[in-house]
Amino acid sequence: DHPVHAVTRSAHRSPAADGEGDEMSASRRVTTAVNDVLDLAPRHGEISLTRLVAAVSEDRSRPIEVTMADLPPGVCGQWRQYSDHDVFLIQHGLPTWDRTLAHELGHLVLGHYGISVADAARDVAELASDDLIGYMLNQRTGCMGPGGEDVEQEAEDFAALLLYRLGRSPSDRSSIVQVRLGEAFG
Repeated sequence: DHPVHAVTRSAHRSPAADGEGDEMSASRRVTTAVNDVLDLAPRHGEISLTRLVAAVSEDRSRPIEVTMADLPPGVCGQWRQYSDHDVFLIQHGLPTWDRTLAHELGHLVLGHYGISVADAARDVAELASDDLIGYMLNQRTGCMGPGGEDVEQEAEDFAALLLYRLGRSPSDRSSIVQVRLGEAFG
C-alpha cells in the first residue's frame, strides 16, 4: 500500500493555491485552524492532542493513523495520504513527539497537500522501489507554497499555538472559552 501523496519537507499546496484564503493572513489562517480543531474537542474527559487528532479524523470521516517510525536523518515527521486514510509518521525516540504530531496535523487542517508520489516517481524512474520513494519524499525541494507563504512555518505556528492552548486548558471543554476570552482581552 503506497501513499498517494506525502508531506514532508517538500513541495506543498496551500489554500491560497485554490484562491481560498487570499484575503486572510497566514497568522489568521493558523488561528482560525486552531480554533476549528479545538471546537472539535470531546465534550467530556481530557482534551489531549491524540483525542483532537481522533476528533479531526471523525469530523473528516477519514481515518488518521499515528505511527512511530524510523525516518531518515533530519526528518521528524511525515504526513502520508492514502486513498482511504492518512498516516502521521513520527520519528522514534523524539523527546517532543507531540510537537511533531501537532505540526503534521497543522499541515492537514491547513490544506498543505504534498506532491503526488506517482508524479514524483514517474519523473525519476519507470518503476520506483520503496527505498527510492522514501528518498524522494525526504528531499528538501522547497517549503514555499505557490502564494509565497512558508507552509513549514505555518505548520510550526499551528503546532505552537495548539500546544500552547492545550497546555493552558484544564481538562474540560468549557475552559477553552475562558482561554479564548483571555487571549482576546488580555
